[in-house]
Amino acid sequence: MIGGGTGISTIIKGIKKYNSNISAIVSMADDGGGSGILRDDLGMLPPGDVRNCLVALASTEGTMEKLLQYRFKNGTLKGQNFGNILIAALYEIYGGFDKALNELENVLSISGKVVPVTYENIHLVAEFENEDKCIGESIIPKMAYKLDTKIKRIGFFPATPLANRDALKAIEEADLIILGPGSLYTSVIPNLLVKGILESIVKSDAKKIYIQNIMTELGETLDFKVRDHIKALIAHSCDGIVDAVLINDEEVSENMKHKYIQTSKSTEIKIEDEDFDYLKENNIEVIRGNFLQEGISVRHDGEKIALVLKKFSLL
Repeated sequence: MIGGGTGISTIIKGIKKYNSNISAIVSMADDGGGSGILRDDLGMLPPGDVRNCLVALASTEGTMEKLLQYRFKNGTLKGQNFGNILIAALYEIYGGFDKALNELENVLSISGKVVPVTYENIHLVAEFENEDKCIGESIIPKMAYKLDTKIKRIGFFPATPLANRDALKAIEEADLIILGPGSLYTSVIPNLLVKGILESIVKSDAKKIYIQNIMTELGETLDFKVRDHIKALIAHSCDGIVDAVLINDEEVSENMKHKYIQTSKSTEIKIEDEDFDYLKENNIEVIRGNFLQEGISVRHDGEKIALVLKKFSLL
């Protein structure tokens, strides 16, 4: 699985019930919130996305999951996450981000792997359609919305980070490669731009599936159709980057639609005739079904997705 921690962690939880041999390749460009603070203060890689995937893969549940996801509410630690602090402590104790993750994987009895896409200190750079530029993963969507423009191109500073060898190995050995779900420009696409990742995906004989987001996203994909997401992926990679797109076709409730419109101007993404035409022209299979899970937010139901993948003998 390739993406950011929040989006792919929900899918991991569903898939691990049927196949525990999961490698989560995670973007390392996060610079916001508690992760950004630890990144600046300690010079470490951002821990938030890897933490979410570690929790999703963990055999231990209940108290340990609550502990790793606990966010302090008051004092100087307000807003900071305990799991992030734990990873930071392990980073300093063992002298490396990779060693910190290995130790935490052992503590959590993880059967799969969480793999940073790179160990280099990288920052996202966006070029907008109005020709302005912006640096910083957490700032890019806000700036796009503020300037009333769209993201044209995503890149890195420094420009060409090298892939983690473990990420390349995971792709090489994969039977199934899943991109997303998650923020298109700031979580999914950045992984494809790390040197070696795209080449490894293209070379792989594994089935390549993109999980389409259920809602559009402020500052990234407002007004985007299914085909616009695929076009953006291809523009930052190459033709044939995905063999299939998995799309939820269950209607989002009116209450949730209203909530998303009011809070973030986000709307539901429904596949249209033009999407079908575009996908057919590009030899991209469509996998449709009820993959919806509603709670305090709209997200994918990982177990429903796992069952469909199992039905197609992909797990």
